[in-house]
Amino acid sequence: MMAATRAWRRARRSHAAVCAALATLLAGCAQAPQSGAAAPTPPANLPPSAGPGALYSIFHRPLQAPPQGSVEVLRLQGQGAQIFRCESQAAGLRWTYRLPEAELRDAKGNVVVHHGVNLSFEHVDGSRLVGEIVDHVPSPDGDSLPWLLLKTRVFGEGALAAIAYVQRINTVGGMPPPRCEADQLNQVLRVPFSAEFVFYR
Repeated sequence: MMAATRAWRRARRSHAAVCAALATLLAGCAQAPQSGAAAPTPPANLPPSAGPGALYSIFHRPLQAPPQGSVEVLRLQGQGAQIFRCESQAAGLRWTYRLPEAELRDAKGNVVVHHGVNLSFEHVDGSRLVGEIVDHVPSPDGDSLPWLLLKTRVFGEGALAAIAYVQRINTVGGMPPPRCEADQLNQVLRVPFSAEFVFYR
């Protein structure tokens, strides 16, 4: 009789343990994210018309927007090259950034602005900007130029005379290899790139 009682008690404890384990498992399933759950809401201050790739900013800090009250006045598509020079540095031979060379075109394909040394922008009417980087974030794909916010200084009268800020977004390409070789010392490398440039007053 005693043996039967002990066996019954062991069975009851085993059953309770199984029930507890099942309860824990079911609770975990109830708390797990559902596959059909809504995606996180993207930040409200993504760069304008940044395109699908801009959702990267859900996981990375978005590019700083121009100050409140800034108004977009011009949006151009740029294409050209980023120019680098193989130089000896403390960490070894590296491709060192020198300048950009690009043509910025309007929606009709007309060249409107030339982009060059010192992050400058020269309009075909002669007005000119020189940019200073005030913010930058990595490109969504990690293999293209960073996105930039530039504060500008204006030279001359014309279409760019009122421009205070420029964003470079939606970049493709433009990044050099991580290092150069001894036989490339002092050589120049041109890396093709494209980007969207948004001008604000």
